Amino acid sequence: MGCQLASSALVNLLLKPVFGRVRPDPAGVAAPRALPRPPRGHSFPSGHAASAAAFAVGAAAESPALGAALVPLALGVGYSRVHVGAHRPSDVIAGLAVGSTLALAARRRRSAVLAGAERNPHPT
Repeated sequence: MGCQLASSALVNLLLKPVFGRVRPDPAGVAAPRALPRPPRGHSFPSGHAASAAAFAVGAAAESPALGAALVPLALGVGYSRVHVGAHRPSDVIAGLAVGSTLALAARRRRSAVLAGAERNPHPT
């Protein structure tokens, strides 16, 4: 869950303002697929894709079986953002990369902390 929060903050508070990419024109989306209220604000990278990837990859690091179920769902979240016209494919790919990277970095950090605790169980 912490990775989701971190990915959302990184994407929405730092990366989107830095890149400032305008969202796709909602007029180009067929009526049945279009969102009733198209999102406003910048589009790169996708925050939905980043959060979905952070959760799925973080869960997969703990339980590969759970990850096998969640990773396709995260990819589905990314696809849906393109399908409804909220993002371009590159927005979603970048969001998936950000979320996955944060989850893997958190896992690596957690492993290092646990390994340090095992080497020195009683710090002075």
